[in-house]
Amino acid sequence: MKTFARLAVPVIAAAAALGLTATAASAATTTVRRADGTAYSGEYRIVNVGNMTFADSTSTFTASCSDADLRGTINSDGTGTLDSASVTGCTSNLGPATVSFLNLSYEDGQLTYAPSGGYDGTLVFSDTDLAVQASFLFLSCTYGLDASHPDLTFHVRNPDNPNNVTGEFEGEMVDASLGLLSGDAGCPTDVLANGLGQANGKVLPTDTDFLETLHITS
Repeated sequence: MKTFARLAVPVIAAAAALGLTATAASAATTTVRRADGTAYSGEYRIVNVGNMTFADSTSTFTASCSDADLRGTINSDGTGTLDSASVTGCTSNLGPATVSFLNLSYEDGQLTYAPSGGYDGTLVFSDTDLAVQASFLFLSCTYGLDASHPDLTFHVRNPDNPNNVTGEFEGEMVDASLGLLSGDAGCPTDVLANGLGQANGKVLPTDTDFLETLHITS
């Protein structure tokens, strides 16, 4: 998304992811589990909690989005995909805005169980296809990974983490940044994103709702 590029992931967070995608490198140290402790493989959904905010480093451009819905599949060893992403309810100091994820699906990420600083691990995206486009009234910008922005990192918390605020597996963007890939004159060279999202799986593969509480362990 142009000025909103940080969203991806982001994605949400966000993940997020925020995306629960991960590479095989994480398989030896990370296991995705259901609430009962059994290993989980299947679909996931990440939704934002509160607005996600975006700004360039000088705050010349500021924006926020009220709704994000990211979906994909996750294996118990942490490998997975981000297959679809919808971001709506976006406004900015330039007026209404639209956000689109390009080049889906994304597969190059790493979810790692590594407790530190009040978090239970990280989700790091390094997929060079990752790109988010943001369009405003008279401006369009596309952001993603480049030499100065080699990855996009989310900090994750398990439901039992005392710092957890959602009661579910959650990911947080803290000044997550992406670089400008293309756009009109006036696009900032990078953007910073902040936001919180929660991720859930399915109790049964045939379910339409995402009600399974997830967590990660070594």
